[in-house]
Parts: sequence; C-alpha cells; structure tokens
Amino acid sequence: MLRILFLGIILISTLSVNAQKNINEYKYVIVPKSYSFLKGEDKYQLNSLTKFLLTKYGFEAFIQRENFPEDLKANGCKALRADLKRKQGLFLTKLTLELIDCNGSVVFTSVEGKSREKEFKAAYHEALRNSFKSIGALNYKYSGDKEEKIVKRDIVSESSSKRKNPNSTKEVKEKTIEVIPPSENSITYLFNDVNYVFVKQEYGYEMFGSEEKQNSIGKIFKSGSGKNYIVQAGDLSGNGYFDGYGNFILERINPVTNKLITDTFARQ
Repeated sequence: MLRILFLGIILISTLSVNAQKNINEYKYVIVPKSYSFLKGEDKYQLNSLTKFLLTKYGFEAFIQRENFPEDLKANGCKALRADLKRKQGLFLTKLTLELIDCNGSVVFTSVEGKSREKEFKAAYHEALRNSFKSIGALNYKYSGDKEEKIVKRDIVSESSSKRKNPNSTKEVKEKTIEVIPPSENSITYLFNDVNYVFVKQEYGYEMFGSEEKQNSIGKIFKSGSGKNYIVQAGDLSGNGYFDGYGNFILERINPVTNKLITDTFARQ
C-alpha cells in the first residue's frame, strides 16, 4: 500500500513539473466570453474572474475579441485558451480549469474546485478560486517561447563570431519564424479530427476534405497583401491567415450561434 502511494506521489510530481515546463513557454491566455455550461456572456462575472485570477498568477490574459498585442495577432499559438468544465453534483458545485494550446491539446488541467454555496454566483466564484490553487502551485513565470530563444542564441552566437573576426562586416540577423504561407503545392491539415488538404492554385488554395483530393469543399483566395485569405467553403467560410508554425487560423461566424469563432487547422 505504501509503495503504491509513493509511486502515486512521484507520478503527480512528474506531471506537475512537465506541466510547468510547458506552460512557462506560453506568454498569453485567452478567456472566452462565455462558457458552454452557462447562457450569456460573462454570466455571473465568471469569465472576468478567470481573467483576473490568471493575471494574478502572472499570465497576460485577455477576454476573447479584446485588442490583442501584435505578436499574438501574428501568431495565435503564443496563447493558451482557457476553458471551464462543470461536473454535476447534488450539493456541490465543481469546476475544473483547462488550458488548451492552438492545436486543441490540453496542456494543463487544474484540480477540481468545489463549493457548497447555494447561491449560483457565490458557488461558481468559490469553486473557481479553489481550482486556481493548482495554478498557484505551478509558480508560473514566462520563460520565452522557443522562437524567441532561437533568436537570442543566434544573436549571441553571431555577435561572438564578429568579435573574434573584427574585419567581418556581416550584420547580425535575427532568425525568426516568419509568418508566411507554406511553399508546398499540397499541405495536409487536421481540424476536428478530420483531414483537409490545401492544394495551391493561382488564386490561393483549393480546400479538399480528404487526402484523396476527391471532395472539394471550397476555395481560399489570397488577399492583395498575400498575408490574409478569404475562405469560401460553406460553413467554413471566413477570413484566415497562416501563423508562424504553418497552421491555418480561420475566423468565421458560427452558423448556430451567429458568433465569431476562431478555428485552428493544425499542419500535419
């Protein structure tokens, strides 16, 4: 029995360290304007409280559709997305916080926050604050993402080389991941567990619903700047762009709720 308990403690500790290592590389967290288990935006001020608590523990948090920083606009993968899960209970309100990356993978799951308060707002607030105890235990501190670390290493390396060779006139160039469209003629993406293929055309891309390229869904038209795209593909119609990792970020109107949503087509 003691051996099982000991192994359990080690496993929990390992998961906590790994979660901290991953989370520290993310600069931002985006909080939705509403949660799926509640009707209406910022119901009971639960979304505002989520943003407040994330900021309290060191994150740069934004409510969805707020004015994002330029680096976040250029690369949505710099941010995690916050989501709350409610578990039904007879006399308890139970909430769990999830932080999800741009590919839809859960990076961190909090402990289950509980409350016995009878009034809804008080119960949700207490449960949420209790779930954030595990966020506090992470001691989050932004360490810079991989892209920024590469830039710093390259600058230090090239500066050192220039000092060793003072006659060199080579300028130091930052080797960042540029936000440019993929160069391949055919690229496969994954969205909602479905494969999509973008095939390059003169106007931009044609979108297919399978790797066999037999089911054309729509067209992706390149804008004048070449950085943004207009998507005409039924329910997937909207505006999009490629982020720094080659993912395609689509902004569209949800046909059910008539609200703006952001979808990530993860490059495979």
